[in-house]
Amino acid sequence: MNEPLDRSQLELLRAHGVRPVKRRGQNFLLDGNLARAIAADCLELGRDVLELGAGGGALTFPLLDAGANVTAVEVDRHLCDLLRAETAGRERFRLVEGDIARLDWSATLDLAGPRPVVAGNLPYVLTSEVLFALIDHRRRVAGAVFMIQREVAARLAAGPGSKEYGVLAVVLGSQFAVEVRRQVPAAVFWPRPDVVSAVVVLRPLPEIWEDGEMARFKALVKGLFQQRRKRTATVLRSLCGADEATVAGWCRAAGVDPDARPEQAARGALRSLARLIPGEDGR
Repeated sequence: MNEPLDRSQLELLRAHGVRPVKRRGQNFLLDGNLARAIAADCLELGRDVLELGAGGGALTFPLLDAGANVTAVEVDRHLCDLLRAETAGRERFRLVEGDIARLDWSATLDLAGPRPVVAGNLPYVLTSEVLFALIDHRRRVAGAVFMIQREVAARLAAGPGSKEYGVLAVVLGSQFAVEVRRQVPAAVFWPRPDVVSAVVVLRPLPEIWEDGEMARFKALVKGLFQQRRKRTATVLRSLCGADEATVAGWCRAAGVDPDARPEQAARGALRSLARLIPGEDGR
C-alpha cells in the first residue's frame, strides 16, 4: 500500500508549477480536512469512484489513501502530468485524459467499475449536463457526491411550491434522494471564487424507472415548467392538444390541481400524470 501523500495541495501545485487557468474556471480545494470528509462521503456509497475533474488531486489522494479505486477524468495537460507523477505505482488509480463536456459516459463508467460512485467539484456551466447524464445512467451508478454552487444545491433539494423547485429538482429527485451535506466557504479555494459552494450526496432510490417512462416523465416536466407561471390545465392543453374536460380528468386521476401552477405539483403526482397522458404511439 502506498504511503499517504504528505504535502498539502498548495505545495503540490507549486511543486509542479501549476497555476489556476481562469478560462477553465479552475478553483483548487486547499483544505485537506474537508477533502478527507468528502472522500468519506464517497466511501459511504461505494469504493469504486469516477472522479470528474480531478484537478490537482485534492480529492483523489484522500480517496486513494482511504482504499478507493479511482478513475479520474481531467482535461488539463499539466494537471494530468501532476496526477501521473504523483500516482506512479498506485494500482488503484486510472487516469482518463479528456473533457467532461465530451465524455463518453458509457465507456467511462465501464472503466470505473460495475456501479461506481460519481464525484467531483462541478463547474457551474456543466452542472446540469452532468446531473442529467447521471439520471440517464442511473442503473449504472451507486450514487454521487458533488461540490456545486450553494444556490444550485438549494434548487436540487427544493420541494413543491418553492421558487427553487424546477425541472432538475423534479427529475433528479425522482431517482435520487438529495442531501445537502455541508456548506463550503470560498476561503478554502485557490483562487477564491465569488460564490459559496455546497457538497450534495445523491443516493439512488429503491425503484429504478424504465427508460420509456423516464423519457415521457422528463418531457412532460420540461414542458410544464417552461410555462410554470400558468395554470397546469392551460399548459397541458397546449402541450397535448387535449380539451378542457380531458385535461381535467387526467389531473383529477393524478391528484394534480388543474388550477394550480406546475411548480406546486409533487413529483409523485407528476409521475401519475405522465402515465395517464397518451404518448405518440397512443399509449
